[in-house]
Amino acid sequence: MRQPRGYRNGWEHLAGLLEWLDVKIGLLLERQQGANPPGDDMMDPFKGLVVSEQEVYRLLEEPVFSFPPEDVAHATLLEELEAGHELSIALSAAGGVFLPLPYVADVFQLTALEQQILLIALAVEVHRKYEKLYAYLQDDVTAKSPTVDLVVKLLGQTADDMQAILEHVRPDGTLFAYFFKRDDEANDTLLSRKLRLEPRMIRFLLQTGDGDEVLARCAETFDPQAALPALRWEQDVQEQLRRFVDSHAEETALLFLIAGNPGSGKKLHARHTAQHLGKKLVLVNLREALQDELPLAELLSRALREAKLQQAVLGLSGVHLLLEGEEALQRKQIFILQEALDSFQGIVFLLSEKPWKAPELRSGRVLIDLALHVPPDPVRQQVWEEASAGYAITEGLDWRAMAGKFRFTIGQIEQSLLAAKANAHWQQDADTPIGLEALHRACYAQVQHNLEKKAVRITPRYTFEQLILPDEQKDNLKNACNQMKFRSVVYGEWGFDRKLSYGKGLSMLFAGPPGTGKTMSAEVIAKELHLEIYKIDLSQVISKYIGETEKNLQEIFAEAQLSSAILFFDEADALFGKRSEVKDSHDKYANVETAYLLQKMEEYEGITILASNFQQNMDEAFMRRINYVIKFPFPDAEYREMIWRGMFPKETPLDDDLDFRYLAEKFQFAGGNIKNIVMSAAFLAVETGSPVGMRHLIRAIKHELGKTGKLLLKHELDEFQEYLGV
Repeated sequence: MRQPRGYRNGWEHLAGLLEWLDVKIGLLLERQQGANPPGDDMMDPFKGLVVSEQEVYRLLEEPVFSFPPEDVAHATLLEELEAGHELSIALSAAGGVFLPLPYVADVFQLTALEQQILLIALAVEVHRKYEKLYAYLQDDVTAKSPTVDLVVKLLGQTADDMQAILEHVRPDGTLFAYFFKRDDEANDTLLSRKLRLEPRMIRFLLQTGDGDEVLARCAETFDPQAALPALRWEQDVQEQLRRFVDSHAEETALLFLIAGNPGSGKKLHARHTAQHLGKKLVLVNLREALQDELPLAELLSRALREAKLQQAVLGLSGVHLLLEGEEALQRKQIFILQEALDSFQGIVFLLSEKPWKAPELRSGRVLIDLALHVPPDPVRQQVWEEASAGYAITEGLDWRAMAGKFRFTIGQIEQSLLAAKANAHWQQDADTPIGLEALHRACYAQVQHNLEKKAVRITPRYTFEQLILPDEQKDNLKNACNQMKFRSVVYGEWGFDRKLSYGKGLSMLFAGPPGTGKTMSAEVIAKELHLEIYKIDLSQVISKYIGETEKNLQEIFAEAQLSSAILFFDEADALFGKRSEVKDSHDKYANVETAYLLQKMEEYEGITILASNFQQNMDEAFMRRINYVIKFPFPDAEYREMIWRGMFPKETPLDDDLDFRYLAEKFQFAGGNIKNIVMSAAFLAVETGSPVGMRHLIRAIKHELGKTGKLLLKHELDEFQEYLGV
């Protein structure tokens, strides 16, 4: 026998193992030929396809459990081969040679018997002679893969051996969990079950490819040697993670549940921790996997197998998606996740965009839950400044204002700049610098919310120059805008953030008769601050069912928090009735709803605006909790004339007989009514093909008054009487 030496590679090792398998196959062939001496049926063209009468009688005479012992010569040969393989493996390991089979045996804790079963299945992937040999030994020309029955015949020496083999090929055992295909096992008996290797395991054992082709559609593998971006925020969390994994090095199952907004650094923390341990990170994107309609159990099985193969840290991003949908589906998905994690002895990162205590996952393992936070204004400003250094930016762009306006994570800031660059280039050319408008569009594109399910988005068009209000009201609106523009200075640089646990947002009450400019003023604020604005009709949000109103409000504020959108609550009188004595349970519950809305307004760090027709319905306790109370007076003649004049675009053809002063003094209309009249008159003028004149405005005024049951009489129109009815 040749002197043992180390294998030079995995193929040489496999060739040595196949020598051992050939001996086992030869022994089985001799036994089968001895039990079935050559006869006429040996040349039968239907052998393996048809069961002959002669074979039936032979099968009846064959004992159910028959394990002929190996002769001494063969037993000695097998022992020598096995001993030589063990020595060669040891020599290879000492020489630093990687051998796939011993590696997987160690990683998956395979017994010697499991390794032999694995070899029998792998043989058909190495040489096609084994397809023919297996077909012959199994008396079935179509049986080119080994079955459990063939494994029993090749490896079984006793009834105990058979029981051990059957134990190792259970559907829930290691071999079927990670190595063998499961697709056709349901249609097979126990002994006829085919043992076919998964493509991923074939490639790994033969070193002919990388990764799981199915998992590759929704997963990434990060090498610990690859360069990593530095953490810009919450570095203390990473230090704590490193200390913890170092101090729990003996723990076999560590689970970290990290919650945070998109771009908060969840994946980066997992990568830094894996790099610290010198391990790869296999990160599975559950969102992509679920969209790919890959069954969760199969996905997790593949992910766990890959993590074991790579001896990697496992990460699952988007686990909050498992908590969505019907309750029964949630329970099922969490159970599948729990079962999968129970079978994995290693470090796992569960990354979620929503908080989750995960009580179901705490049994039998160490679970640490962490929350990553949105950086404060000064940090966000610094990130904007540093991240934008490599971009062409329009001069004068105020990063402090951007930091105060958008409560973005670091990842969202970086993505916003990338998207803004693409937007600017799309609109102009590659050399176009990023401007304020492009940057704002990119910022809002980062935010995914569902506000439009319960609110109406308003596209702001008006500016302060178009707003016709007394100076006091205008000044208050500008001061309110400044409070948002310079919040990063006051709360950040001046330290007021540490003094306030809540109430850092801006709450406003617009009180005044209908049509006096409340909605327009809300638009002006949104336009000035470049913020999204959503109009919520409180009369539609309020529900007669207990708890529904609070639920609706909670959803609105939670979605708005994602984009710092302005929430404009119209028809606030529907909820803010006079908060006086409680006469019945409905009054008591209405007060509860009101208190809840005030609480959410104080917690919200954006802008909330309440529009009310009757300020007298608000008590002093309520007024104290509002930052700005702006009263919108009914416009006097001077302001009405300004509104009349400002309502016509410069492109509109106007008749010389237009008398704005007369209209302002004669008719006491609010701005909303004037807008309706002007629009109606414009269409009347177009119909007659003439410029807009008094004849059109008088008819439009008559119609506007008629909507509220009022009449316009001729004697009231002075010199314009002739236009009534024209």
